[in-house]
Amino acid sequence: MMAKCPVCETEYTPNEVETCSVCGYDLTPYPPTDEIPSGFWEKEKKRIAAAKRVWRLSQSQVESAQLIVSHLQSQLDETTRKIEGFTQSQSQLESQIEAIASSQLRSLPRLESQIEAIASSQLRSLPRLESQIEAIASSQLQSQSQIEAIASSQLQSQSQIEAIASQLQSITEAVADTPIVSSSSGFDYTQLHRLLKSGQWKAADQETAKMMLAVAGKTQRGYLGENDIENFPCEDLRIIDGLWVKHSNGLFGFSVQKQIYINCGGKPDGSYPGDTIWYRFADEVGWRVGGSWLSSKDYTFSPGSAKRGHLPFTIRIDNWVYTDMYSSLAHRLVTCSI
Repeated sequence: MMAKCPVCETEYTPNEVETCSVCGYDLTPYPPTDEIPSGFWEKEKKRIAAAKRVWRLSQSQVESAQLIVSHLQSQLDETTRKIEGFTQSQSQLESQIEAIASSQLRSLPRLESQIEAIASSQLRSLPRLESQIEAIASSQLQSQSQIEAIASSQLQSQSQIEAIASQLQSITEAVADTPIVSSSSGFDYTQLHRLLKSGQWKAADQETAKMMLAVAGKTQRGYLGENDIENFPCEDLRIIDGLWVKHSNGLFGFSVQKQIYINCGGKPDGSYPGDTIWYRFADEVGWRVGGSWLSSKDYTFSPGSAKRGHLPFTIRIDNWVYTDMYSSLAHRLVTCSI
């Protein structure tokens, strides 16, 4: 059975797609009704209404631009018809000139034989003939000027069409590139997105820790336990990881750390991997140097010198990593398909 995107109403098959192919809206199915927090539906309705307004505005801008392009195309077609008309007139004028010249050549022998008799007549008619030739030449120059003016107008119209097409493309790309940085549970990751996009890695690491505590409802306690990680919402975890991976070009992020953890021999089943594998993983991501664990103040917040998977460092208790909780995080990433 087909369903429709709540934003742009594009049809899709439920459970087969995660995002709308037209507007990019998240189509992940809602959890069972008894797991949805109080007030969720009102927030969801407001979020969908806002997305619809953005979508309709972008479509209105696209349609306006298309109307302008259509109008300019009509002007271009009319200009082309005028050029063809002037070209035909010029061709006719050239044919007339050739006919006059041919007639003059045919009459030349007869004129030579009668030259003495009609010399005075020719002299009298010479000014008139010169005037006619000048008039014809002037008309030809005017036609040439008109053709050049029309060609210039056509170039200007083409430039306008290209400018509008460029503006239309910018509008389309801006709509497609607009990131969704809020989860269905109402948590807004705009600040995290801004910090990562501007390269403020330390502030972004702190913002990540703050947001995860808020999502898990453990802000007052100040750290996450194994149960908090195992029940952390997949959507929020996916948004946080996606922002880190995107803005670090694949250098940082939970999914990057998970892959390194597996490569070191760890199994993402929530169990402790043993000291050897755990130390190897910590060495690989730069959390341990020369056999000693780093404190949070000694972490590297520069992509140019940090190891792959070094950030974010959010699973912490008193500035050190609790291994069982990180094992739980790796397991949660797998269950969330991240």
